[in-house]
Amino acid sequence: MATTLPIFIMVALAILFGVLVMVITTIIGPKKPTPEKLAPYECGMQEIAAPKRRFPVKYLLTGMLFIVFDIEIVSFYPLAILMRQLKVFGLIELLVFLLILMVGYIYVWRKGAFTWE
Repeated sequence: MATTLPIFIMVALAILFGVLVMVITTIIGPKKPTPEKLAPYECGMQEIAAPKRRFPVKYLLTGMLFIVFDIEIVSFYPLAILMRQLKVFGLIELLVFLLILMVGYIYVWRKGAFTWE
């Protein structure tokens, strides 16, 4: 218990700090909304005309999926470096990691995230 006590204290302080900041900003923050404050602000320029069509979310989804799977693939590097030291345990760990990665990939594929319309 002595080794985990500092971790519990740090988590409690982090939660307390988050709650405290939210309470203080609610109490002290400005409460007089004006039309200028409620209007959406995007890069400081007034909109000349409405956009002709909506920007497809597929681009953002593809980018986020690339980042997620890219970060997961980068995690192979430390495992590959230590593979000789880890022996069978490292191989099992690698196979479990690949299984989890493949489950996520198949889930995203079944949801249709990779199809273009």
